[in-house]
Amino acid sequence: MSNISKICGMIFFSLTALSGCSFGTVKAPEAVRIEPQYTEEELAAMRREEELVPILDEAAGLAKGYYYDEALACLSRVPDEFSEDPEVTEAATSYSAAKDAFVPYEQPVRHIFFHSLIVDTDLAFDGDYMENGYNYWMTTVDEFRAILEELYANQYILIDIHDLNDVQTAKDGTVALVPSAPMVPEGKIPLVLSVDDVNYYDYMKTDGFARNLMLDEEGNVKNLYIDENGQETVGDYDVVPILDAFVEEHPDFSLRGAKGLLALTGYEGALGYRTNDPENPNLEQDKETVRSVAARLKETGWQFACHGYGHKHTAQISYDSLAADTSRWREEVGSLVGDTDVYIYPYGEEIEYPGDKLTLLQSEGFRYFCGVWSTQAFVSVKDTYVRQTRCNLDGLTMKTRPEAVADLIDVSKVLDPARPELK
Repeated sequence: MSNISKICGMIFFSLTALSGCSFGTVKAPEAVRIEPQYTEEELAAMRREEELVPILDEAAGLAKGYYYDEALACLSRVPDEFSEDPEVTEAATSYSAAKDAFVPYEQPVRHIFFHSLIVDTDLAFDGDYMENGYNYWMTTVDEFRAILEELYANQYILIDIHDLNDVQTAKDGTVALVPSAPMVPEGKIPLVLSVDDVNYYDYMKTDGFARNLMLDEEGNVKNLYIDENGQETVGDYDVVPILDAFVEEHPDFSLRGAKGLLALTGYEGALGYRTNDPENPNLEQDKETVRSVAARLKETGWQFACHGYGHKHTAQISYDSLAADTSRWREEVGSLVGDTDVYIYPYGEEIEYPGDKLTLLQSEGFRYFCGVWSTQAFVSVKDTYVRQTRCNLDGLTMKTRPEAVADLIDVSKVLDPARPELK
């Protein structure tokens, strides 16, 4: 019970009396109500607790995630009676100063990426023909948790990929992208994060991976995991819910709620639901589920990217094949998760800049293009597009080139001992 409730509560008690000398003859109880008496100071303290403290708490929560403008707007709702309260003036001064202390990050921004996380290493690394692929391209749950701790300790902060540039509009209405250094708190290092193939393919079902993204009873995005005995559990088994929980605990790891990009193909549906299959008896329900989960993801700082419908080699396929593939992605996947201007190349293989395929993808609304060709940071901003390379924090990189990611993590503190040797 709060202090206010204790102070404000009415005190009730009942009196009973015996009548005459007859044993057991009892009068009806009488309720006696005592009205509490408060001093002016006590009343002021009660009003402060009820009207001011919730606003201060709300503003403080916003400020932890660098929502300084919103925190200051929150303080503007303080009743006039408390406008000069020391906690109010100190908070306003602190948030204004923190907002003004942001500095431009003048170096190229890193972009790291992952695939679905391995939950059960015994199933993934069981010696079958899939083991080596998982060992090369996947990251375990334990490794991902350790990576987040390393990134946080090394002062990295997640940003929106759209913070890599500004947009300028000329007098004639022409819009151009221009280079811009992301503004971050002093001492922080901006970082973009993405996850490839957030589709939960059929081949992964019995190998120790989550099955889908779903909403729990509280509306939070979680995973369904089914273990080797068929036991179903809902929890944090992949990048999205694990990172969500980490940011909730460490809001200063995310600049204004930014999380990452979820790159989707379409040939086995989206987010673990087979929305591509016309024979799926739950097709319409699955589509609605994807819409609901996608909406919640976007509310909580996640964005979507196109990874090609069929995960084809963008640089190798024909122009017409790319056009058909992109159109199908828009129709079957984009229609469920919403529009995106980010194209993450399948296999990391880029196309020519400039070129007909680039023009085609731009005509489909894409402006941000992400490949994989260097473990180092690279960002190029042109008038009509932004190009960025990505670094894979997986078994291949951590086992063969730990020095290439030493600025991000200490691999010796991250690598899962359950990993076999690469073959």
